[in-house]
Amino acid sequence: MALSLLLILIAGLNFSLLIPVNKIAGDAGFPHFAYVFWYALGAGLILLVPAAIRRELPSLSPAHLRLYFVSAALGFAFPFALLAFVATKLPSGVTVLLITLTPLFTYSLAVLARLERFRPICAIGLLAGIAGVLLIVIPGDSLPAPSMAVWFLIALLIPFGFGALNVIVERFRPPEASSLGLAIGNLFAGALLLLPFLPATGQLYLFPGPDQDGDLALLAAVAINAIMWPMFYVIVRRAGASLFSIMTIIGVVGGIGWGILFFDETHSAYVWGAAGLMLAAFVMMVIGSIQSRGRSARAD
Repeated sequence: MALSLLLILIAGLNFSLLIPVNKIAGDAGFPHFAYVFWYALGAGLILLVPAAIRRELPSLSPAHLRLYFVSAALGFAFPFALLAFVATKLPSGVTVLLITLTPLFTYSLAVLARLERFRPICAIGLLAGIAGVLLIVIPGDSLPAPSMAVWFLIALLIPFGFGALNVIVERFRPPEASSLGLAIGNLFAGALLLLPFLPATGQLYLFPGPDQDGDLALLAAVAINAIMWPMFYVIVRRAGASLFSIMTIIGVVGGIGWGILFFDETHSAYVWGAAGLMLAAFVMMVIGSIQSRGRSARAD
């Protein structure tokens, strides 16, 4: 368990860096679909080297291919493209708050998929998370501009996609699949899914581009994703999807800190109150997951 918690800490800090990097790329005018396409392709190519050395290249069986593309669509291509897009619409500290809702969506979808049982403490956590969202959306002074509330609501699709990814991987991961191979398959599938959007949206982009800041942000995003995706599959296999979501609290603290450090962001009392409610929701979800695991272990 100690090693799993250490891996979760590293994963959370690594993920939190993607928020300011996305904002730098967006401010530099990097097209969001092209940005996610290039860092998915770049991270996948980098991971091919250790995968070839370890003989853990992604399998091309029908079961593996289905998992790659479904996971990439729901948990990578769409939410990460949206994350890159809203990075210029919302303060980075507010954007990262959305990630704390991932355990709530994960639990809700897991209950619907009959992978989890209904637990009262998790239901209370869901209500706390919803209250946190309302605290940001409803008050007129909660965000720098009232129009940002619409973008915040649209951005709720991001944690929904991540929650769907967690449930899909837990439910459909082939037992023999390696974490490195799954990561590469997910990244390449995500790049392939995004490829048609580049000409369709006029976002064809050749690297290196005209803006150095945008290119540096892209290289940083490639490195972050090359670390993040293998760790995701390793941690979910070791500790389960629910406990993996602990990384979201680390990502929130890190993301808010990076926003303050790099962009001199300040937040209203409403946003800090929402952060408290979302973190309380997160804690309740984790407690519920631990209780559930404890009952399952005793039953076995």
